[in-house]
Amino acid sequence: MVMARYQEIADSLRSRIQAGEWPVGAMLPGINALQDVYVDEDGNRPGLNTIRAAQQLLVEEGMLTTRQGVGAIVTSAKSLRQVDVIDTLKRAQQGITTAIAALEAPTHAVTLDLSDEHAYFVLTDALGEWAHRQRGEAQDELADDPQDTTAASRLEWAATADKLLDQIEAAL
Repeated sequence: MVMARYQEIADSLRSRIQAGEWPVGAMLPGINALQDVYVDEDGNRPGLNTIRAAQQLLVEEGMLTTRQGVGAIVTSAKSLRQVDVIDTLKRAQQGITTAIAALEAPTHAVTLDLSDEHAYFVLTDALGEWAHRQRGEAQDELADDPQDTTAASRLEWAATADKLLDQIEAAL
């Protein structure tokens, strides 16, 4: 059985991403550059649609995201084909069980000495940066999918961080 050229290219790109050649957040070379890289043994350059089809396989595997006019960006070094779903669900279940136990614990209060200028700075800076990062990630997710529920959660988390910052300021 002969493998389609786009699948061969997708396999190569997947291997190169997993080897760290392009880390998460990196942009792949442009389509023209990839066409030059994947010239076959007969000197034939793959077509534009062949490269796009290879990239689309990796998009479906959760490894890339593509944006018109921007290019392909690495979003994961691990293919969804490689995910052990049962193990992932078991770890999630354990995490949920731990979180429920923490919520059900008799006390949830933490006391911090905010008169310590270093503690105050670290806490407020971290909350502010985290809230800013969550808003940015939510905007990116909403640009990709306006119905993304994760984006809505990120915006709620950012609002919670803002409320905590307000409570800290009010306590001083």
